[in-house]
Amino acid sequence: MYEDHAKYPNLPKLPDELEQSLEQLKNNKEMNDAFDKEVIKSYIKLRSSEIKEFKLKENFSKKQSITKWEKDNTLDC
Repeated sequence: MYEDHAKYPNLPKLPDELEQSLEQLKNNKEMNDAFDKEVIKSYIKLRSSEIKEFKLKENFSKKQSITKWEKDNTLDC
């Protein structure tokens, strides 16, 4: 799709921000039906708290490599 995206002008784009992704997840009927609305709600709550913690400790830039917070909190290898 990186090379062929122009061939599909009406194809919906995925969000490039986590907050946008969570908002779309919250409103996605299929995901809420498949995983149960309460599971989705709990997942969104967890990820939202991580975003809040991250923003308190880091200044994110898409141009930078991975942050110390990400290394400490998301990588287990």
